[in-house]
Amino acid sequence: MSAAGGVGLQRPLGQGAALAHFLRRARRLELPHALVVEGAKGGGKSTVVRWLAAALSCPSELDTDEPCGMCRVCSRIASGGHPDVHVVDRARDEDDRKEHGKSFHVIKVGQVRQAQEALLRHAVEGRARVVCIFDADAMEEPAQNALLKTLEEPGPATFLLLEASRPEQLLPTVRSRVQRLRVLPLAEAMLRRELQQRIPQRAEWHDAAVRLANGSLGRALLACTERAVQLHDLVRAVLATTNGLRPLATAAAVLQGERELRSAGDAARLFLWLLRAELRARSSALAESAAGSYPAAAAEPWTSWLESTLAAERDLDLLIPPEQVLTACLLDLRAT
Repeated sequence: MSAAGGVGLQRPLGQGAALAHFLRRARRLELPHALVVEGAKGGGKSTVVRWLAAALSCPSELDTDEPCGMCRVCSRIASGGHPDVHVVDRARDEDDRKEHGKSFHVIKVGQVRQAQEALLRHAVEGRARVVCIFDADAMEEPAQNALLKTLEEPGPATFLLLEASRPEQLLPTVRSRVQRLRVLPLAEAMLRRELQQRIPQRAEWHDAAVRLANGSLGRALLACTERAVQLHDLVRAVLATTNGLRPLATAAAVLQGERELRSAGDAARLFLWLLRAELRARSSALAESAAGSYPAAAAEPWTSWLESTLAAERDLDLLIPPEQVLTACLLDLRAT
């Protein structure tokens, strides 16, 4: 839900008492100096991070529990232009990579040091200094080590908000110095309502999207794109004919038209996510139909296939070529 008139921040959907507790502390500038906001990809973590940053920075006295979401400060946080809220992230496009020297794959140590230098300056608008690190689990090890100094000596009214889908990727020395907030999955009814409000023209895809999304609005919206629908059809074809699966041809179909390595990697990740989501949905349906009790063999080979998709994701993280990764994963499926 956006602020009035569609201007300003988005308010997080479907979150409970834990977020409300941290928001109240943020309004009083009593938030833990370092907080990891964790949860599934597309689950609203970035929205929560920005809302917390606004709670720390918003000057409005209308609400002691949340930011107003509509004032100039909140609007500047939404657009990434507030002078006291410093954003650290990976490159979003080629221009971002070239202009700012970012990487599509990792957050570099220089980016962390640049944010630390910004924290040495006084807050421009007075309330707090905030660093938001998106995809914090993609920080290279030197970047995480550099962050330790700020974690240990943050300074007055200084707060670090780290967003991570895989917090286990953070170093133990980092994890031991932060508190954690888990973003909750959304109920199916809420997902359906949001899809209907945002993309009513794609209503024929909503049921499948909700089934696959596992409570993630971002994933549900992604599942309603034409590319995702095409790949989902391919996933269902793969699962229907595993014995006759042609790994090379299937990998080529996933990557068809993708000329750049990054876009090919994105297509491979989308296919792997849809495959994993379909396997999990079918496993859940099996458990429900059997009232929770069924032979272990009935779930095979789905468990092995899930492990193969996760291994393939890790290979993509290591920058192994997407066609090679997909072919190896599909060979595993055919062999199981």
